[in-house]
Amino acid sequence: MEETRKPPRKPRAKAAAPAAKPAARPAARPAKPAAPAKTAVRKKTAPAVPSQGERDTMVRMAAYFRAEQRGFAPGNEWEDWLAAEAEIDALVGAAKLRKAPAKKAAKG
Repeated sequence: MEETRKPPRKPRAKAAAPAAKPAARPAARPAKPAAPAKTAVRKKTAPAVPSQGERDTMVRMAAYFRAEQRGFAPGNEWEDWLAAEAEIDALVGAAKLRKAPAKKAAKG
């Protein structure tokens, strides 16, 4: 089996010491004024709006937890549901979830 090794490197020759002093460097340029710091620009993104199915699931869960807090006593299911809807709508924003009413066809 052939070996695929690289051949060893040759040692570098040592550089001879400079005979004379190097020429003087030209005068340094004045420093450029610092550029203003760039501030991170965040793109404004629209808040995530849940779908109608996701909203219904959130309302169900909130109503369940309200019923649980009152010990699942019967007779207050509608109050739990309506309070849960109000809570979720306040958190998410009811205006974003509701679709605009459909336009009625003009008669004539």
